[in-house]
Amino acid sequence: MFLCFDCSFNGYCRKRETKEVTPEELRSSGFVRQVRQTALDLGIESANWHEALCDMYRDYPGRIVNASGEEVFLDMEVFETPNIRTWFRDFCCRPCPNSTSPRIRQESQERVRVLATILRASFPVKASTWDMKTANDNRPPKVE
Repeated sequence: MFLCFDCSFNGYCRKRETKEVTPEELRSSGFVRQVRQTALDLGIESANWHEALCDMYRDYPGRIVNASGEEVFLDMEVFETPNIRTWFRDFCCRPCPNSTSPRIRQESQERVRVLATILRASFPVKASTWDMKTANDNRPPKVE
């Protein structure tokens, strides 16, 4: 993405914003399922997820904002834990079975929020459909 002179001086586009993921969104199993599917579709191995997330966040040419429109900075320290590769393997590298309703453990809430916010910023078109139900089920109309 090319930036105008003013934005290139700042290093980011002041008009490009992504809202951070809210706790309400994380309570939706459909939302969590789509975040996991987006992560799985990227095909990143568990050993490379931490670096990939840092790169996506660093390279995002906009701002992350909260519900009030104020700029926020994501705490990447939540991924600085022992055995984080195992967590990435389980959350990002394995499909979520249709027979289960995904949930997020309390200890992982912030980690998932940061991951989902970075994915939303990096893939805004795909993220715009997270937790949406399609209106067309591809069935012919009933004839009466």
